Amino acid sequence: MIDQLLGDLWHKDELITDGQMACRAFVVFLLAIILVRLAGRRAFGMRSPFDTVISLLLGATLSRGIVGASSFTGTLGACLVLAILHRLLAYLSIKSSILSRLVSGEANVLYVNGQFNRANMTSMLVSERDIEEAVRLKGQEATPDNIEQAFIERNGEISVVKK
Repeated sequence: MIDQLLGDLWHKDELITDGQMACRAFVVFLLAIILVRLAGRRAFGMRSPFDTVISLLLGATLSRGIVGASSFTGTLGACLVLAILHRLLAYLSIKSSILSRLVSGEANVLYVNGQFNRANMTSMLVSERDIEEAVRLKGQEATPDNIEQAFIERNGEISVVKK
């Protein structure tokens, strides 16, 4: 009976049953928790483009194993490689400022001493309204008058520094 329910759980199967798909989903859920723990809190907390990539790739890859579109063991192996690669690059980025800039970027000044930095705003696709919104939300000020600087951080958020 177990063989009928699980079938060939580990390999690609064009016609898997609902029960097999449910079993695969159960196994993938447990393994996804392990992979997320392996990738580290950073991957799912900070949300820089580097960290978002691991979320997207793990989700897309794991789903192939659930629905039988790819070999289950191949899917899990690919996810393990992605989680280890993410963790390795994050670790190496701590040690190398050059790699850190390549992988995660760097903060850019959008506003300083009463002046908008139009070049950075254009390249980062940020409007004056975006900065004014951040001033209200993060700086707790109605206008930028009491703000010394505003930055777009590596994770895409706008931060402000009061005078």
